[in-house]
Amino acid sequence: MARRLNSASLSNKLAISFFLILMGLSMGISFWMFYQRTGFSPQRIAVYYLGNVSEDEPEDAPLPEGGMVFPKNPMEMVSSLHVHAFTIPLIFFVLSRILNMVSMRDGFRTVTHVVGFVGIVMNLTGPWLVRFVSPGFAGWLVASYVLLGSVIIVYIACPMYEMWGVTEGASDRPLRR
Repeated sequence: MARRLNSASLSNKLAISFFLILMGLSMGISFWMFYQRTGFSPQRIAVYYLGNVSEDEPEDAPLPEGGMVFPKNPMEMVSSLHVHAFTIPLIFFVLSRILNMVSMRDGFRTVTHVVGFVGIVMNLTGPWLVRFVSPGFAGWLVASYVLLGSVIIVYIACPMYEMWGVTEGASDRPLRR
């Protein structure tokens, strides 16, 4: 495959484009699911992981608004973590390799990769920090989604633009390396 995406063959452009579109949809669904659970609200994130039911409440106490939510137990959290700890870095690695084929400043790519790494670490540790350290870490989890969402946009938009928005003869030199 050519180093520059705008000079790649049509079949490579289509394969990469289809992958990027599917990754965009997948990440969008993931963000939407988290939004449905928490509204990206630190208070609702805390309730999602810590629950809203107290063990010392009387049996005849009224139900909490929005229904009963029980604290996430460690095994429940590990079952989610073990999948995400493998798949998220793998997806971001593949997306980073595609971004590395885009003609742009290496510094911008480097910052994008570092922000993605930080966002992944924050996203994987956030639930544990909220559940077992402090509900104040709910903001940490919201920030992880902001970082990851920003990186995903770059990982998808830049290659798509280079493949379909830049003509082959438009520039034979890379955009500011």
